[in-house]
Amino acid sequence: MGYDGLVTNIDSIIYTITAKLSLDSPAGVWVSSTDMILTTPANSQKVDWSASEDSAYIFAVPASESYAKNHGVIKLNTEGFVEDIFYKPVPTHMKQCTLPDGKVSLVCGVIFFPSRIAEKLLSCHVCPPLDACTYMGLDSGVKPIQMSLFFDFILPMAGSKDEEDFISGERSKAYDNSLCPHWSEAELQVRRTARAALWNQFRGLRLKGVLLKDARHDYQTVNAGMHLRHLVNCPVRDEDSHFSWSNTTHCFIEEGCQLMENCHTINSIVGSGVEVTGKSSVILHSHLECKMNIAKDSYLMNIDKEASEELENLSLPDSVFLQGFNLCLGHSPSIKTKVYTVMGKFDTIMIPYVKGTSTFCNNPWVVFLTRTGVDRDDLWATHLSDYERTLYNAKLFPVMACQNSIGMKEALWLLNGEKDEAMLQRWRSSWRLSLEEIMSNIDLSTEFQWRRKMFLEVGRRKVEDVLMNIRNQGILPFLKCTVIEGCAQQMLDTLDAIACKCNSAGIAARCLACIADVLGTMAGGKGGLRSGPGGNKTWTDAFQLLEAGKMQDGIRSLANHRSQWLDRPDRLMRAARHYEGATQILIRHAIMLARQFIKTSPCDLPAMDKWVTALCPSRIDLSGGWTDTPPVTYEFGGAVVDAAILLDGETKIGAKVKRIPEPKLVLVLAKESGGTEIVCEELKDLANFTNPQAPGALLKAAFVCAEVVTFPSTQSLKDQLEQRYGGGFVLHTWADLPHGSGLGTSSILAGGVMAALWRASGKTYDQDSLIHAVLHLEQMLTTGGGWQDQVGGLTPRINIGRTRPGLPCKVEISAVPISDENQEYFNQHFILVYTGKTRLARNLLQDVIRNWYARQPLIVQNCQQLIDNAEECARAIQRGDFVKVGQCMNTYWSQKKIMAPGSEPRIVSQMMAALKPIVHGQVLAGAGGGGFMYVLTKEPNQATNIREIIAGIEGTQDVTVHEVKLDTQGLQLEVEE
Repeated sequence: MGYDGLVTNIDSIIYTITAKLSLDSPAGVWVSSTDMILTTPANSQKVDWSASEDSAYIFAVPASESYAKNHGVIKLNTEGFVEDIFYKPVPTHMKQCTLPDGKVSLVCGVIFFPSRIAEKLLSCHVCPPLDACTYMGLDSGVKPIQMSLFFDFILPMAGSKDEEDFISGERSKAYDNSLCPHWSEAELQVRRTARAALWNQFRGLRLKGVLLKDARHDYQTVNAGMHLRHLVNCPVRDEDSHFSWSNTTHCFIEEGCQLMENCHTINSIVGSGVEVTGKSSVILHSHLECKMNIAKDSYLMNIDKEASEELENLSLPDSVFLQGFNLCLGHSPSIKTKVYTVMGKFDTIMIPYVKGTSTFCNNPWVVFLTRTGVDRDDLWATHLSDYERTLYNAKLFPVMACQNSIGMKEALWLLNGEKDEAMLQRWRSSWRLSLEEIMSNIDLSTEFQWRRKMFLEVGRRKVEDVLMNIRNQGILPFLKCTVIEGCAQQMLDTLDAIACKCNSAGIAARCLACIADVLGTMAGGKGGLRSGPGGNKTWTDAFQLLEAGKMQDGIRSLANHRSQWLDRPDRLMRAARHYEGATQILIRHAIMLARQFIKTSPCDLPAMDKWVTALCPSRIDLSGGWTDTPPVTYEFGGAVVDAAILLDGETKIGAKVKRIPEPKLVLVLAKESGGTEIVCEELKDLANFTNPQAPGALLKAAFVCAEVVTFPSTQSLKDQLEQRYGGGFVLHTWADLPHGSGLGTSSILAGGVMAALWRASGKTYDQDSLIHAVLHLEQMLTTGGGWQDQVGGLTPRINIGRTRPGLPCKVEISAVPISDENQEYFNQHFILVYTGKTRLARNLLQDVIRNWYARQPLIVQNCQQLIDNAEECARAIQRGDFVKVGQCMNTYWSQKKIMAPGSEPRIVSQMMAALKPIVHGQVLAGAGGGGFMYVLTKEPNQATNIREIIAGIEGTQDVTVHEVKLDTQGLQLEVEE
């Protein structure tokens, strides 16, 4: 769930001004009306700003005379300056404003004031009686006056205006009458005085007209049908790519709900029983949990859950507008209430009811009056003439009654109820309001609170749906929104609840990662780096509960500690780090479910003091890496193509183990004696295997993972070894490769150790068991990591490993067929280059996991492309198309840099640029950032040439070049006779 916040016409106007109209503009102030939608093409014309600083700019669009007759138009002279402005122009005015194409120049509501004019405008707030237009005057006790920006403030700048006509109000009479048909003489005198001040202030300045030739102006009228059209076929929809259009915006649609494709839902919850069977219907800011049918062209707004219950089993007719409004009535004290109104799409609210075209709920008034028994005197005051009685001022809608609650039922009776004497009397006895009164008493604060409440509840439900169903939708933008809206604690509680009830370590891990995101956002960019240590002893008990598999207790303990760390940005950020640490625990537990794929069988123990030796090739990842990494691999699936290789013709990784009579474990970090030696004689000597930095941690974890010994146990290590094997073991390991090489050393070594230990302890295994055992072992080590290294280094030649979404995570391996001829081509054209730089995958892993959990669209898309590229690479290898393999490698390197930005050091960029002419493809192995780079050359046997090219680059004195051969045996296990 990426951010799908609600876009308004104000967003569109601000974007149009800032991104299109204001390009290269001088300093100044932009002013715009907000009762319209202004659409301009992406490559709209550039504004000529060459007029002097004594000129303001008024923007106009071409419009038909029929459209412009209800708006303002400008008359332009030959130089493009404004001569006059007309409101609701008569034909003679239209003719003066006609453009060459027959249209007229319509005022679009946007004005630009350069700094000098803006300063003059600002100074008006201290000039009586103009100060009465601002709060300064109001706070001074002055009676407020309303002046027009267009017809009072800027009209003096128009060239042809006469002072007397302007001050008297003769030229702005049409607009003034639209504000108030009957001004008192005192009010007129104040307005004349104000205009005189404005004339003196602004006369002598000029008004430049800017005609936006390809723009479109859509006025937001009070017409219901036009309002529906703007929602369903918004002008911005097709003409401005800056805003993404969706029929469903920030909604939670329950499964089973039937919505037509062109139905529009905005900021709403729509239950499974709702059916929208008609096109172009809109549901806005509503919570519908009932069973109902909505026909075409209908509009429902602000319907709360309680009111929706009264819609149960309702079939809403075509073209009906059902709306709720929050009202604040009276002043001291005020009364807050909600009223539901109903009207039709074709109703025109200002037409006198006696006219044949006047309707209510799309039917003539006589139909409504006859159907319900309502009398016209119930609706309008008797002093109003028939031509003053309109839908706008008809007292139709009950808000209060003495004995009964008022709600949706009364609105539905107005819509389609039959004559019901009890209902009629109830309606008559209630306090009723007209649309005019409702519009004048809307409680804007409560309206926005309701929309905000719906926004947060929709988001909360979507968060739960995304997490519980493991959807690849981002929710980070909404999580940040909850912090901004002051609802962070509610969101934290929601995430806690989801984590507790999901009964899945994988889902709970994502919940904890989301909590870390909320905490990081609450820190507000303060409190230090997001990545960092997460091992404060205060949190130890929570971690121990999670490690013990007591997930719900652990989550509650985390929440308890969290509540004590919310007071400062630094503590919030530290809490976020600890939640990421807890996330890693649950990821490990999720991956360790793969232990069920580990199967061994008993066999004879080798003889005492006889070595069991495991030799392993290295591996290079040709495409698809990072999709093997938890949680990506079990939430999204993965595919990685690996090649087992010999570096300079040698296996560089190995382990050997032998039984000894003494009941102890001797761990030697070298191929032969003389290396670091660790002796374990008690179980406590194995306890630090969860710390990957501890000496011999991998070897200790291997003894436990291979079940050579049981840890923890009430039985001592000595007794276990004597009873099971008649003695202990000596284990040697080696890896003649640089630390952080990118060739999968640690995982491949883990595989060799596991294979040797199993055989030395009297067990046989298959390849799948060994692959999953390494995956399990690395979770025990707490290093995390995926499965591609062991797939590449423990199986011969070239393989593609795959996983499907879901737990437990099962790795399926398929050999990629390669002919002898193509194998030889591989050996002659692949070269390894050691960059001399070291970067460990662990340094990158936390950021990658964080970005994945955020489900950033780019990351999700890239993961799919990584999988697709791996499949394409495997097909290219199979058919011997190494040019295509090189293309896949280059694509892969670009994809790696998306997953882990910053993984290409400057020296590597220089080497890649220098080698580009002679290679088909080149990639840094593993996570990137350093280690080995492998290249696929266009010509065979290019090692010497590559050395010479790289030698010409400054800072490459530590770079070495190595020949590569495809390994044909994979893991070799040998038992000494």
